[in-house]
Amino acid sequence: MARKVSLNIDDRLYTRLEKNAHKNGESVQDFLIRAVCDALDMWDDFYDCDEALNKKEKAPKISFFANS
Repeated sequence: MARKVSLNIDDRLYTRLEKNAHKNGESVQDFLIRAVCDALDMWDDFYDCDEALNKKEKAPKISFFANS
């Protein structure tokens, strides 16, 4: 089932969204959908990487040295 979300966007931001959407040959709606999907994919990639590090028995050893 598709859900609808209403967004209140000021004129200046809408103009910028429209300009970027047209550069990619998209409508503003398609641009926003793609942008949200891309952001969710990036979040999933980050979260999966972070979770994988937490599941490892040994975390990678990192050392920092400073000369005094």
